[in-house]
Amino acid sequence: MDITSASIIALIEGGAFLVNTALRAQKGELSQSDVDAILAHVGEEASDLRRVIDAALAKNN
Repeated sequence: MDITSASIIALIEGGAFLVNTALRAQKGELSQSDVDAILAHVGEEASDLRRVIDAALAKNN
């Protein structure tokens, strides 16, 4: 995977989503089950990203 402007934008959007989610949780706008579902999804996405990064690092070594 090459680092492109699209991948950088996706990472920024992901960070903004997490910040927005944290703010909504602080305001009580999310239930515990909502938070659990969001964190589970984020964990899956992070695992996918980690695999891509590890593959790219292995390719370059």
